[in-house]
Amino acid sequence: METTVIEADEFRKASGLWATGVSIVTSMDHEGKPFGLTMNAVTSLSLDPPMFLVCVDKSSDTLKAIQETGVFCVNVLAQGQERLSDRFAKKGDDKFSGIQYRSGTTGAPVLTGALLIIECTVDTTFPGGDHEIFCGKVTRVETAQSEMAEPLLYFGGRYGSVAPA
Repeated sequence: METTVIEADEFRKASGLWATGVSIVTSMDHEGKPFGLTMNAVTSLSLDPPMFLVCVDKSSDTLKAIQETGVFCVNVLAQGQERLSDRFAKKGDDKFSGIQYRSGTTGAPVLTGALLIIECTVDTTFPGGDHEIFCGKVTRVETAQSEMAEPLLYFGGRYGSVAPA
């Protein structure tokens, strides 16, 4: 059987055709310093027990924080939070400077205005190529105050929204 090699750019472009929600996964180190990164490599994993899965790039500074404290929070973004997404998509800088957030029940940062908050404690970790896969037990969920809030979506390298039915 012949093996085809797929180049990283080709795979990234193809993966961009998978429409996803946009989230910022947050954690903190042992000193309480907050860390976070924009991600779409997140998904629900199990109903019993409730679990969520996140895949964190090995070069991310957030990876070490999750490994140290064993907690993370998935902050699912709402329409209008594109700037927040862009800010956390970049490496370096103090991403939390001037950002409204509070410590969740796990200690991980909970971002103000998120559509959905999913707080987790790490249950299991697996290697996954250039990423680490964290399976987290959900300890708390919180939904947006407004029932009219809509998710921020990402498709083909651009932000999008849900079309009215």
